[in-house]
Amino acid sequence: MKRDKLAQMSQVTEAMYLAEYRKVQTLLQEESRIRGALAQLDAQAEAERSALAADMPMQTIGADLLWQAWLVRSRKQLNIELSQVLARKSVVMDRIRQAFGRRNAVQDMHARAVADHAAERRKAQLERLLQDHGDS
Repeated sequence: MKRDKLAQMSQVTEAMYLAEYRKVQTLLQEESRIRGALAQLDAQAEAERSALAADMPMQTIGADLLWQAWLVRSRKQLNIELSQVLARKSVVMDRIRQAFGRRNAVQDMHARAVADHAAERRKAQLERLLQDHGDS
């Protein structure tokens, strides 16, 4: 394959890899946001658990039950979002591995073609020098 074609392929595979990389970065940020929200929810739950246990009027009007229901719904929703992000991340990670492999393979082929071309040029120069030296 020609060096020019390999150089173009190298640029294309690099662009494809970077596109997949950006997708995974976005998903990692989303995963981090959701995990942070879950951690914050857990911290809130722990803080409120002790406060509600000591607050008899809140228990009397059922606010503690409403709080627990909200907490369960919120945690469930965040866990659903997290599982969806993790599923998408799994798919994108497979694609990024493939893109990375293609990029490396094409870069290796291009580097070999460049090295082979340089070796051919050196060989031709050496042959010309030897031929010129032999003619003298």
